Amino acid sequence: MVGDSGIVSAVATWAFLVALGTLVGGLLWKHLFVRPADLGTGAREYCVAMYERFDRIASLAVIVTVLAGGVVFWRYVERFGTTVGVAALAMLVLTTVGIVAWTILADRTVESQFRSRAGLLALTFGLFTLLATAIGEVAMHGLEPAGIAVRMFHLLAFAVWIGGAVWNIFVAVPSGQERPRVDVVAAAAEQLERFRWAVRFVIPTIFLTGAYQAVDAIGLNVSVYVTSTIGLAILAKAGFIGVLVVIFKLCPMWRACSPIEGVCDLEELGASRVETDTDVSIDD
Repeated sequence: MVGDSGIVSAVATWAFLVALGTLVGGLLWKHLFVRPADLGTGAREYCVAMYERFDRIASLAVIVTVLAGGVVFWRYVERFGTTVGVAALAMLVLTTVGIVAWTILADRTVESQFRSRAGLLALTFGLFTLLATAIGEVAMHGLEPAGIAVRMFHLLAFAVWIGGAVWNIFVAVPSGQERPRVDVVAAAAEQLERFRWAVRFVIPTIFLTGAYQAVDAIGLNVSVYVTSTIGLAILAKAGFIGVLVVIFKLCPMWRACSPIEGVCDLEELGASRVETDTDVSIDD
């Protein structure tokens, strides 16, 4: 997309976008999709465990964002020089990771972290950083309003997906599996439903905006897609999106996406609650 075929630059760019997307998407889930009402279910320990797990992941993402971002910014400096735009993007990144680092190190209760000013500020700066990154990438081959808008939607959708995937797979699910109680099932299932709702919009957005960028970059000639490295990469990414759709559809059937074994739908919580109550009465 930026006319740079260097492997180091490509890997650094991917690492930067994945790390930044994990931060932004994770903060989105932490402050918008994990809601204060979830604590009302009696799952406070579950929320504490999730926050601790996310902080460890965010710490790694902060390090990768800074290191990979250095390579990315060097590419921008080579292309544009030390302009105001490049300096502004650098300040956005540093401000974002700085606020996230502070929230990780600060010793606060889980209740005070819900929609905290620092957390929402980090999310806001993260979103602006994604949007500024989209502008910078498109500017590498000429500023085009349509291209900028498409790239913005693409990166935002990617952040929501990668952040939500990381949150559910590495935060919510393992935290829930350590606490197999009905109140935890309810809180975890609510988050999972929100993720499924978001994915219905996110994956089509990633695919459509990605397709636009692919056609804009290398056209519609099929031979280019099957004979060039960039074309094969685009086909591979399209294939991965197809795999994601299949996983999204089959996950409830596998019941592997649930923090509690065998429960993968909010409607099943009633039966799960009855079974748990029965077990308790038998034990008594």
